[in-house]
Amino acid sequence: MYNIEKNRKSLSFKIASQLVKVISHKPKVKYLGQEFEDGSFLLLSNHSARKAPTKIELYFKRDLRMWGTHELTEGFKEVHKYLTNTYFHEKKHWPKFWAKTLGTLATPFFYSFYKGMRIIPTYRDARFMNTLKMSLQYIQNGTPIIIYPEDSSKGYNELIEHFFSGFVSLLDLALKRGHDLNVYVAYFQNQNNTFYIDNPVRYSALKEKFNGDYDQISEHLRGRMNEIAKETSKKKKKK
Repeated sequence: MYNIEKNRKSLSFKIASQLVKVISHKPKVKYLGQEFEDGSFLLLSNHSARKAPTKIELYFKRDLRMWGTHELTEGFKEVHKYLTNTYFHEKKHWPKFWAKTLGTLATPFFYSFYKGMRIIPTYRDARFMNTLKMSLQYIQNGTPIIIYPEDSSKGYNELIEHFFSGFVSLLDLALKRGHDLNVYVAYFQNQNNTFYIDNPVRYSALKEKFNGDYDQISEHLRGRMNEIAKETSKKKKKK
């Protein structure tokens, strides 16, 4: 069993949070339908580099738990390696010299911040079952889960080209344990610093509509996220 008690935020995380708030302003939130319900649900959001996760952690009032790559939860060296090699170089496309330089300078700060976020680690191997088990405990405890399913291996795009469908495994496991979660699709529109949150849909309804096909469910939700992206981008341009 995993310890899912709400941990007290460390002093270093509180200091880091206040510093981040100076440059990461509070976002607006616009619901396109029903607002968040009490208890557990699943929120799918685009990543928008690190903007969306950071703003959700800093400004959303609910006690939420989010999925994140396991490297961010495994110590100082792994965070440094992820920032320099993966985030700044592979995803942000910075030259290796600058990625390593900034990554090295930023690691102490981001290490404290990521540690305070209490991320649920995700894996690309058999350990993914640990991710599901930990997430299920939070769900049973009434805690919402946030997942960023976009494939950002080649960088971050306004329109999401591919979703990883692992989150459907969590929805299915939760349903088997008696939790038919509502799924909210959110899109963070960086142009106007706003989260647009779609009307929720029950997982059981998605499962019935797509005959339990994980890829079709994932593709449907990716399509809806991109629809929101296009709609909100047009609104911004009209203004």
